[in-house]
Amino acid sequence: MNFYKEELDKLLPIAAMPEQFAGIREIIKEKNKVTRPILTAEEEELIENMLLCSLLSEEEILITYYEEGYLLSSYMTVVGIDQQNSAVICTDAFYNKMTLRFSNIIDVK
Repeated sequence: MNFYKEELDKLLPIAAMPEQFAGIREIIKEKNKVTRPILTAEEEELIENMLLCSLLSEEEILITYYEEGYLLSSYMTVVGIDQQNSAVICTDAFYNKMTLRFSNIIDVK
C-alpha cells in the first residue's frame, strides 16, 4: 500500500504540468499582441479601391485585419459593403461570411 502512495507522489508534479503549460501559453499569447497600425489616407484609399475591385469582379483577395491585438490574414471575396456601419462583408473559400469594420482592415493584396 505504501508503494502506491510513493508512486502517486512522484506523479503529482507531472499532473500539474498542463496548468503550467496553459499559463505559459497565455503569457506568450499576451506578448505577441500588437497595437493597431495607423494607416495614411493614401493607404486607406488604396485598400478601399482593392475592396471595391474585389466586390465588382468577385475575385478573392488577401485581407490582413486587426482583431483583439493580433494581425490576421485570410483570402476572402468581398460580397458587400455596409456604408452605414463602415464595414465590409466577405466570404472565405468555404463560403463562411465575415463582417470586418473598415478601420480594422490593415492591408489588401
